[in-house]
Amino acid sequence: MKRFISFIIAVMCLTAIVATAEEYDLASYLALVERNNPDILLAYKNLELSNTGVAMARSAFLPSAGVQGGYNRNLLEQSQSMAVASTGQSGPLIFQDVRSNFDNELTLGIGVNQMIFSASAISNFNKAKVGRAIQEQSYEAVRLAVLSAAKKLYARAQLANLVVQIRESSERLSLEQYERVQRRHQVGAAIELDLLSAEVDWLSKSDAVIEARKNAELALIALRNLAGIPHSQTISLTEKRMDDLPAIPEAMNLGAVLAGRADYRALLLARDLAEIDRRAARGTFFPEVSASFSYALGYLNGNSDVPSGNHDFNSASFGIRVNIPISTGGARIARMDAARLEQERANIALWQRETAIESELYELQLRLSELQRRIDSSFRTVETATRAVALAQSAFSNGQATNLTVVDAQDRLDLVWLNFAFLGFEYLSAYYDYELSLGLSR
Repeated sequence: MKRFISFIIAVMCLTAIVATAEEYDLASYLALVERNNPDILLAYKNLELSNTGVAMARSAFLPSAGVQGGYNRNLLEQSQSMAVASTGQSGPLIFQDVRSNFDNELTLGIGVNQMIFSASAISNFNKAKVGRAIQEQSYEAVRLAVLSAAKKLYARAQLANLVVQIRESSERLSLEQYERVQRRHQVGAAIELDLLSAEVDWLSKSDAVIEARKNAELALIALRNLAGIPHSQTISLTEKRMDDLPAIPEAMNLGAVLAGRADYRALLLARDLAEIDRRAARGTFFPEVSASFSYALGYLNGNSDVPSGNHDFNSASFGIRVNIPISTGGARIARMDAARLEQERANIALWQRETAIESELYELQLRLSELQRRIDSSFRTVETATRAVALAQSAFSNGQATNLTVVDAQDRLDLVWLNFAFLGFEYLSAYYDYELSLGLSR
């Protein structure tokens, strides 16, 4: 695997670095993705929302208090006929209109309510806490998935730049070959067909360079979009991981893998949530108990029919309320059945995910082993093709081979070089997928 280094470094070092280019190694690029990627930011906002849900559920256990005050100014006099005297022991009563309102009425009241016991409030709080834990795992799963995609995109952009260098190198060799044929044609040592063939080969290689540059720019556009890098900024990728491909990680126990997988932990918490729903359904059979306390005071003045013209009052009360559910038409039984079925469905989802993860690990192990063997084989093929091009050019210079021989050798070298580069990218891509499956991603 380390033999990869002599070829990749030699080609990657040909890339011209613009003086004003912003350099990104893999670590700095991933840090930028984690800070600016919208998918990660949205997942974090969902996590923050789950924290507010816990706070709202917790508020059911805390007392709620309110204060109310008011002021009234009566603009019209209100009177009421009242018995004020009697003419005798059995005589008729004497009525008189008595003013019944005050000019100014000032009141102030405070009330406090406290939940003493509520099974639904307890279950809602537990659900909110588990929901927050699920959002934490979901955020971690999204973060790791995006970072894994970013690592593969970084490698793809490096591959695109590498293809540009391979194509440009091939174009230079084709141009040199065309110039050699042109000189031979001028002295009558080569026919016009050889000259035209060499020119066509050079022009086709030039077109391939244009296409490779376009693909490299498209890869950089996707790279910028993922990390929120302005498109006006010129960037340079300085990571050298492609020059020494990492070894295949050692296989881990499935239990350890599952414990490190955020998506699997989220499914475990979803099963716990189903159990909480089941307990909450049973809790609907229990009564709810709450207590309340209220205090009020007032100040009234301006009544000329009261000797002092003023009147103050206050009051206080305390109460306990018990709500006992009797019948809900079968809704509570149905809710318990729904919670039980949801729990069974969560167990099936867990089993399904375990099987999928185990299969994914075996497939990636086989893929990495296969790519490792193909890279070793491709390395030897590159060496052979490079030697064949040198021999073809030497034979052509000595008049022992035609231009077509040189072109064919160069085309085969281009193919094996490109295959070698693509295999390196596929290995890195599979390696990042394997890291993600093992729960080892950054």
